[in-house]
Amino acid sequence: MEQQFGCCLWFDNHLAEAADFYLNTFEDSKKLKETHFITDEHGKIGDLLTIGLELAGCEFLLLNGGTDFKPTPAVSYVVNCENEKQLNSVWERLNQNGQTLMPLTTYPELGKFGWTNDRYGFSWQVRLGDSLQTIIPCIMFANENYGLAQAAVDEWIKVFGGKQTFIIKGKEERLRASGFQLRGQDLIIMDSPEKHDFDFSMANSFYFYFKDQADIDHAWEALTTDGKEWPCGWMEDRYGVYWQTVNDKLLEWTNDPDSQKARRATQEMYKMKKIDLAQIQRAHDGLS
Repeated sequence: MEQQFGCCLWFDNHLAEAADFYLNTFEDSKKLKETHFITDEHGKIGDLLTIGLELAGCEFLLLNGGTDFKPTPAVSYVVNCENEKQLNSVWERLNQNGQTLMPLTTYPELGKFGWTNDRYGFSWQVRLGDSLQTIIPCIMFANENYGLAQAAVDEWIKVFGGKQTFIIKGKEERLRASGFQLRGQDLIIMDSPEKHDFDFSMANSFYFYFKDQADIDHAWEALTTDGKEWPCGWMEDRYGVYWQTVNDKLLEWTNDPDSQKARRATQEMYKMKKIDLAQIQRAHDGLS
């Protein structure tokens, strides 16, 4: 199936080092593509801008974004391991020089499980499964968002298309955790009554490969009406979760082998909040 979804991790340099770390941690992993700064608005021309990875079947984009944002455990990545040997290996690597949130042990409801922030600050839940290794993004609602998880799932399914796959209820029949799919991608949401000293951050975001301008417009209007617009096609919904706009033609224009065309397209994109594909194409072609 054609890739439609990915997770973006915000770094302050160290991209190549982090890419090697993750590629050596997870099964069925490969590097997809590197991009470099071609303008000096946000970095030094020639330096690494992004590295795309496929980790256990899930696409990740490592972004060299600077110092503005830090990772948050409000978004974590659930690693389902196929046997204890694999689980122990993944845990050992992710937890080394990291921060243990829940030690790796056997829990009554979770089985063998551990939760850690890795050396770069990104949060991983590692558990023993019964199939090939997979990674599923997990979103934790807490603090002001507590009790809104079901509403969020309903809204995201309406915006992106998808379905709810399972529901676990807690006290007073309130949703405790749920699985859902958005455009074929499995995700998990947790509704936590505990107070936490963290919330969502732009350092953890999700992106979709939108089909066309109408697809972009639909998501943008739905998510930002009660949320917030950010530059370069980033959207913050009313819960504070961050989503990005990706499109195959947009990538083609901003990564054109003709550096002048790529630079014009990129500089035009930097001027925007909502992505206007036609306007970026005109800039790419030298028509504006």
